[in-house]
Amino acid sequence: MIKRAWTYGLATLALFNVACDSGRTAGSSMETENSIAVLTQLADGTPAARMDVIVRPESYLSGASELGSDSLYQLHFETDEMGRVVLSSVPSGSYVIEARNDSLNLKGFAKISYVESDTTTPLTVEVSEPSKVSGRVGLPQLVRRSATVSVQGLDYQVSMDSTGYFEFESLPNGNVEIVAFVNDADADSVTEYGRIDADVGAQSGEGGLYLGDSAYVKTYFVFDDFEDGAGDWEPAASYNANVDFDIVSAGFDRKGKAAHFVCERDSVKDWEWALIGRELGGYVDMSDLDSIKFWARASKASQISFAFDVFVNSDSVTSSENKKAWKHFEVDTVWTQFVVIPAELDTSNNGGNVGWDSIKDSVTKISVFGQMGTEVWIDDIEVFGYGIFDPYAPLARKKD
Repeated sequence: MIKRAWTYGLATLALFNVACDSGRTAGSSMETENSIAVLTQLADGTPAARMDVIVRPESYLSGASELGSDSLYQLHFETDEMGRVVLSSVPSGSYVIEARNDSLNLKGFAKISYVESDTTTPLTVEVSEPSKVSGRVGLPQLVRRSATVSVQGLDYQVSMDSTGYFEFESLPNGNVEIVAFVNDADADSVTEYGRIDADVGAQSGEGGLYLGDSAYVKTYFVFDDFEDGAGDWEPAASYNANVDFDIVSAGFDRKGKAAHFVCERDSVKDWEWALIGRELGGYVDMSDLDSIKFWARASKASQISFAFDVFVNSDSVTSSENKKAWKHFEVDTVWTQFVVIPAELDTSNNGGNVGWDSIKDSVTKISVFGQMGTEVWIDDIEVFGYGIFDPYAPLARKKD
């Protein structure tokens, strides 16, 4: 956890102005001294006319309590028909300059460390359609309820839900720093809990970002990426079902290898099950587990289930001697990343499910169930936790 005090030079920002009669729109000259000449354009070099240009110090953090009125810390200008605007009498400093036109759905930004001189400093800002960015924050539940997620230097902020999930609907593309923080009672500082670089526009799917501080996220590791084969994973099926399991090329534009299993039924009974599972070698205390992420696809739209098991007798998942907590996911034919969060596990009493609280301190196996008549592919299982979760060092058998 990092304690940071954020300070801003409001007086210096007040020195910004533009070389034009209206005070907003640039004129034809781009030769003003001690100035930044901003050119906004599309990726192909076409000028982006009538863009709103917003100047903020690079230290700006949207939503921080000490900012007071946000409008005091953001100065707005507008480009001309050629996508130009001149910011004159600019004091030395580091800034983020954003260009946007919401009606055209175009946004872009550029960072600049500016030093006053007797010449004009050119700056090009490329604009494009913005992107959606989402992820999760690894904070204790108490902190999550009051935390804010913001983009450093830009005026974008969102709250997170009870699981730490956040989502920005529309961010300009480019490399940004996303910050999770909480306002302190003291208005002169905020407490920062996490920071991560994000290449907006290059994210592959939702949930690809994870923010956390080492004071809370004690463990992060790849549980299995299947690149070295099946390892300790084994298939299992009920008496009236079959399962074939192997490691194959992931396919569908996903690199590397993945686990693959086929679920087939032998009879007309509707309670057959088939799975692949990995024994943990003993009882593992996952009480402080934050989440598990994994990728999956199937041969057709169907359902898979991710389960934490306490196995005493492996003859049947419905036996009273075998308990589990699981969550069901709707899976399709394209690779999709899913997040397993303990608070969202099924609480109904079916299939041996007893809920997370009953098994969280004595998990012996992790399993993925498939639906009958489908092929399922699983890849890159990652574990995020606050406490100690080491599958290679299980705890001693839990006492009754």
